[in-house]
Amino acid sequence: MVALNGERLADLRDLLGVSQTTVAATTGVNQALVSMVERGERTLGEGLAEALSRAFGVPVSFFHVRTELSDSAPVTFRKKAGASVRDEKRIVAKHREAARLFAESSARSGYQEARLPRPGDYDDDPAILAEAVRYEVGLADDDPVPNVVRLAERLGVGVITSLEPGTTATGDHVSISRPHDADGRPLVALVASCPGDMARLSLAHEVGHLVLDRALVRPVRSTRAPEERRAYTFGSALLVHDSVMRKHVSENLTLHGYLPLKARYGISVAALIMRATHMGLISQSRARSLHIQRSSQGWTKHEPVEVATEAQLLLDQCYRRAFPGWSNHAVAHELGMMYRLLDDWVPDQSPPPGNVVWLAERRSERGADGGSVRDHDAV
Repeated sequence: MVALNGERLADLRDLLGVSQTTVAATTGVNQALVSMVERGERTLGEGLAEALSRAFGVPVSFFHVRTELSDSAPVTFRKKAGASVRDEKRIVAKHREAARLFAESSARSGYQEARLPRPGDYDDDPAILAEAVRYEVGLADDDPVPNVVRLAERLGVGVITSLEPGTTATGDHVSISRPHDADGRPLVALVASCPGDMARLSLAHEVGHLVLDRALVRPVRSTRAPEERRAYTFGSALLVHDSVMRKHVSENLTLHGYLPLKARYGISVAALIMRATHMGLISQSRARSLHIQRSSQGWTKHEPVEVATEAQLLLDQCYRRAFPGWSNHAVAHELGMMYRLLDDWVPDQSPPPGNVVWLAERRSERGADGGSVRDHDAV
């Protein structure tokens, strides 16, 4: 059997948001021992592992999971600048567990690894890379992306639409990814439930990180960082092709004139204004005027035109194929995961509502002339 891994004690604390003192008091050991176990200075014994299992609702196999090099790779967030460190640690820990669940389920089910374009093949241009992804899934320039979740999944990227179910995106964190995993079976996640337009851009933005930031060596700490700007450019260009923006947006377009674009392409007016500014289609002064109008009409809290929310499918599908008929409790023991996290992320074992079609299968439907797939079920 694989030896117990004391570093997992720190993972457990991050998942639960508890201190070393709380762990010590709950299990009847001293805080210094907890600290030394986490640092690898003392061995995690079977007795303590069993006490932790009983106290915190994890199987003992949780502490047999090995720490991988990729676990220390930087994550990327869509978040507010003032996000708390404790919340960030909890969300990173949950994403790490969810990514492991998806990678294991995807591999066992035989699903494809992620197929993402290489930045160097497209001059590292985020808009051109977004265009390449749109072409890969069969979208013409003026087509909307009917379902961003399904687009990501058909690229081989796992999606969780609520890492912390029952919460809403009123907090500091919106979405998360780990670009280091982009060569294999990466997972992007929305932290909590949020409006459809926010969810679509956030997920597209995280896919942008997977494509553009595979060599990331340190966390992106600022929303103004070049990596964040590139990811937003990719995300907005994925949702609305440059040619559509040039055709419909100009300095004279009124605030309400942006609403038809939002309705068709599922992207917020605020994001459209930002995109138009970055493309040079409107001036900075015009952008400020439009944002002032948005604020005066109450659009900063609730824009007109509802955008439908989208559901995950690939994780659920792979999970059922990898563990047919298994209970979540049994899978938690098999994979060394916290029981309640599986209950949060995968539903009861019932027939899935649909099937994620591999891109290779969709491309075969284009025919010999390579024409675009116009069936919107493609994405």
